[in-house]
Amino acid sequence: MLVTLAVTITIVLIIIVAALLRIDNWSRDFTENSAAVEADFADPVSTIDSRLQQWIADQSRWDIQSKTESDGTIEYEITRTTPVFRFVDDIEIRLVLGDDGTNTRITATSQSRVGKGDLGQNPRNLSELLKALQMPSE
Repeated sequence: MLVTLAVTITIVLIIIVAALLRIDNWSRDFTENSAAVEADFADPVSTIDSRLQQWIADQSRWDIQSKTESDGTIEYEITRTTPVFRFVDDIEIRLVLGDDGTNTRITATSQSRVGKGDLGQNPRNLSELLKALQMPSE
């Protein structure tokens, strides 16, 4: 009984320490549960769209909920589920043809469904997304 309690406490402490080590911005991560980003890519919308779909298909925690296309703009509603507690973040992505007609402007938001703070998960979601889109699909 005592060994089981000690193991349980150790596991809980490891999870807490791991979560605290992931915090990047202590003043933000306990009080914000959303993040937004904008970025420009030199590739056309169709290329970024294909890259996005392929990357999400390869991710176990990301799922496309809907995709809407109109007038050269593509909008996605995506969810990402955290591994341990299964929290769901809602991610909205908008791909728009850039000013020069060949590049792509991306705007994305990530919002936690629960909680006052996200411990930095929403900025990490967007960072992971942008990093994936910079990589050419294979």
